[in-house]
Amino acid sequence: MSAATFVQVDVEPGPASEDGVSLRFKRAGDDRAVREIPYESEEGVDGRWTVLAAEDAGASETREARAVLVDDSSDGVAWLVFGGRHGLVLEHVGTGARVREPYLVLSKTTAM
Repeated sequence: MSAATFVQVDVEPGPASEDGVSLRFKRAGDDRAVREIPYESEEGVDGRWTVLAAEDAGASETREARAVLVDDSSDGVAWLVFGGRHGLVLEHVGTGARVREPYLVLSKTTAM
């Protein structure tokens, strides 16, 4: 399979992932920009979150996050939300709470 068949997620060690992450997912569709997602943080804050790709540890340099359907062993197909060299920065729309994630895998039924 060609490299375009896969989505490579490489996240440097930092706030989104202490040890860093390097994973490859089999693409099942085209990627697109994503600005807001439903999410529940580890702290239990649930609702709509803005999502950006973080290019540096402090998330002072950001760009749009991307979402793509990928093969998933449990659901068949799922959304992969991925970002920059330092993963994702999410901000809760209602409270302003911020969290960092290296990437997210969400159900294909998730409204984005």
